[in-house]
Amino acid sequence: MDGTAPQSSSRFTLVQWLVIIIASIGFLFDTYELLMTPLVGVPAIAEFLQVPPSNPLVTKWVGNLLWLSALCGGVFGLLGGWLIDRFGRKRIMALSIFVYALSPVAAALSTTLGQFIFFRCLTFIGVCVEFVAAITWLAELFPEKRRKEIALGTTQAFASLGGLLVTGINSWILVRASSLPALPLPEIFNAHSSWRYTLMTGLLPAIPIALLLPFVPESQIWREKRAAGTLKRPSFGELFAPGLCRITLVTALLSACAYAAAFGALQLTPLRIAPGLPELKEQRTALKPLQDEAKQLNQQLAEVMPAFRKGLKDVPGLEALTAQRGKARLAMRAVKKSMDDPAADDAKKAAAKTQLATMGKDFSKLETNLVELTESQPEAKTAVLNREKLMKQLGDNREKQEPLDLAIKTYGNKMQFAQESGGLVGRITLAVLLLTALTRRNLLRLFLVPGLIMLPLTYWVFYKQSGSTMETGIFLSGLLIVAQFSYFGEYLPKIFPLHLRGTGGSFATNVGGRMIGTSAAFLTTNWLAPMFTDRNTFDQVAMAAGAVGFAVFLIALIATRWLPEPPVES
Repeated sequence: MDGTAPQSSSRFTLVQWLVIIIASIGFLFDTYELLMTPLVGVPAIAEFLQVPPSNPLVTKWVGNLLWLSALCGGVFGLLGGWLIDRFGRKRIMALSIFVYALSPVAAALSTTLGQFIFFRCLTFIGVCVEFVAAITWLAELFPEKRRKEIALGTTQAFASLGGLLVTGINSWILVRASSLPALPLPEIFNAHSSWRYTLMTGLLPAIPIALLLPFVPESQIWREKRAAGTLKRPSFGELFAPGLCRITLVTALLSACAYAAAFGALQLTPLRIAPGLPELKEQRTALKPLQDEAKQLNQQLAEVMPAFRKGLKDVPGLEALTAQRGKARLAMRAVKKSMDDPAADDAKKAAAKTQLATMGKDFSKLETNLVELTESQPEAKTAVLNREKLMKQLGDNREKQEPLDLAIKTYGNKMQFAQESGGLVGRITLAVLLLTALTRRNLLRLFLVPGLIMLPLTYWVFYKQSGSTMETGIFLSGLLIVAQFSYFGEYLPKIFPLHLRGTGGSFATNVGGRMIGTSAAFLTTNWLAPMFTDRNTFDQVAMAAGAVGFAVFLIALIATRWLPEPPVES
């Protein structure tokens, strides 16, 4: 089955529809797999380190995870681009999809922090390779200009649905995790952790891909040239040869600017900027003393943890017992919370009271077990009890923060939805504009010029006015930024020669975008934001985000002067 229909036909063939479906699934789950990280990272790392989610160590390791995954994705994504040109588009695309579908399952079953980070990096690598492989494959399976633009534009629009889908599925899992089948994990871990179930859903794309791939072809032009022996071997050095150096550098710079706007402004909005909205002033004021208390408790916990870890090492069986006590305490806290719920009727409260009494008796047995197990090493028992005391105080503190934190997160979710919705509209808008007679240089400028106004306006003006005004700004900013990702998905396969399409596209996307561009998050939060010393943390990040957004859009607009037009297609 060659997958090439007569180009004069007005309809797509069945094989071409299958190609579009596979590519749409791939692009959708690109975003889905990556956006699982901010949803699962904090609870997963907290569980592995055995500390509360608010502990500074969790923040540190989340940062390490994001940095390592971006670095690995860029380096191995570049290698993947070379493999695409060397061994074929379909083969490497299929392999990359299975990598990013299976690695989340492995991460869900991880029992150490190292394993978890390794498999999340592997997921990022799979996504980085798949994107370049898919756009190259699509461009060559639809050689006719109009069909190519329809295929590339419409399939990439599904990427924006991935963020909405993973958010919805994670929310569904959060309220049902305790009733889902227990995962096969050692006793010390929670077999019903919601973050593990969310990661398990990463397997979803592998099922339809495995069923559909046998019925779609490899790139015909790549296959024919390779069979004829006329396909040149890909070379990284050739990207910087006189004929391609400008193309390589300009596309990498433009890709870096697009990713810098996304990571240096847009992605920081829900958690690092939205809490500073005017509507949330009361919540911020009430949270401040609770957060200060939590900081002190975490410092005390850090002082206790060395003795606690030494006790686990020195006393056989203490780690498993400590895990049992921790689960029991969490269960008792949940039951007590249901008893205190004003909405619960008398029957439910009575049932909860009986259940709590039974749990108390069971916990007294664990108390006896602890005394017996640590009889020869009382310092280990002291360390366990000190840690449990601090964990209880942190739990109490977290419960007081919950209603205030919920109000703040609600606004953060609104911003997340606005940016994802704007991104979807941006991709659709780009798909429509691809069918016009605009030059590719002017098409990109249609998004860059208004962005010069919209980004500063959103973060410097709308942010100060109200949450609803900010939502509008984020929607439009998302439209202008995310549309550029679809733009490069359509442009890159056209501008590089056949034997370098994967290598060149990967260099622009992974080195320029994912390695260099994503570092704008550090630039915004750690370098620029502290310069605004007369403002609170959220205002500082907002000011820095507006500055970064304006700067990278300006750089990109200037760089379009050297952006070449793709070769004329028939």
